Amino acid sequence: MELEWLEDFLEIVATRNFSTAATARNISQPAFSRRIKSLENWVGTDLVDRSTYPVHLTDAGNMFLPRCQELIRDTYRLRTDCRNVAGASSQLITFSALHTLAIYFFPTWISSFPVPKLPLRSSMDAADFLECIENLSSSRCDFTITYDHPDGPPVLKTGPFESLQVGTDRLILVSGSDDTGKPIFDVDGTSDTEIPYLAYSWSDGYLGKLISLIRARWRRPLNLTTVYQSSLAESLKHMAVAGRGVAWLPQSSVRKSIMQGELVQIGGQQMTLEMEVRIFRRAGAMHRENEALWKLIAQNVEKRFARDATITR
Repeated sequence: MELEWLEDFLEIVATRNFSTAATARNISQPAFSRRIKSLENWVGTDLVDRSTYPVHLTDAGNMFLPRCQELIRDTYRLRTDCRNVAGASSQLITFSALHTLAIYFFPTWISSFPVPKLPLRSSMDAADFLECIENLSSSRCDFTITYDHPDGPPVLKTGPFESLQVGTDRLILVSGSDDTGKPIFDVDGTSDTEIPYLAYSWSDGYLGKLISLIRARWRRPLNLTTVYQSSLAESLKHMAVAGRGVAWLPQSSVRKSIMQGELVQIGGQQMTLEMEVRIFRRAGAMHRENEALWKLIAQNVEKRFARDATITR
């Protein structure tokens, strides 16, 4: 039996729908159904009545539910206790973040915390969006940092997670520049002009979905022809600098290239989208150093909001 099977079971209890539960767990519905079936095979009987909509628990499922909740709580509590016994010197705080955030956001952000109060030993796993979410869902990391937008796909909105907004970024459309500093490609030209497009691959579908929101706002059709795909914003950036096409990129990743004249922002404000940078963790007790870090993050967020409120008065 695997711990993720138990967490899957709690998700189906919460949603009563296999498709919704699979989305919340960030796996495909067939894979989610197989994991529930594996749990039932381990128990030796059906836990979910699939003949009704929404689905209901069987009598065995209702009996299993409180023990399942208790087992998950005890398992994570045991892990926390073991880490506490091991002592602060052996604690490694693990992060997972989108590649762009790992490169351009995390180093400055983590350095903003007072080191004398919180000496940190940390590790970073830079990954695409789905990997980041799965890392946290499967407890392979302590914290995940990713982008979030109210109109975009929901990010860990269900399940035992909590988050704090720790920054902002903006998606902007950029082109490489010619010898005079003007953009090689520009969306303000005639609509029948074909523009090579550097796109995010489906493995990083989150930014791709946000870009679809921007394109929906543009009143004239964009004659973009995809010539290159990558899950890495850094790869798209270098292709844009080389003059291979236009790309939507986080402003944090291209700020230096724009200042140096390698890239030019095009399309104006209509082609931009504000994004939140959020840090997520699993709800509940954590190792004391993780809790100390979360407390510092929350305090910084409160100070920022108080400062912003004062400025706007």
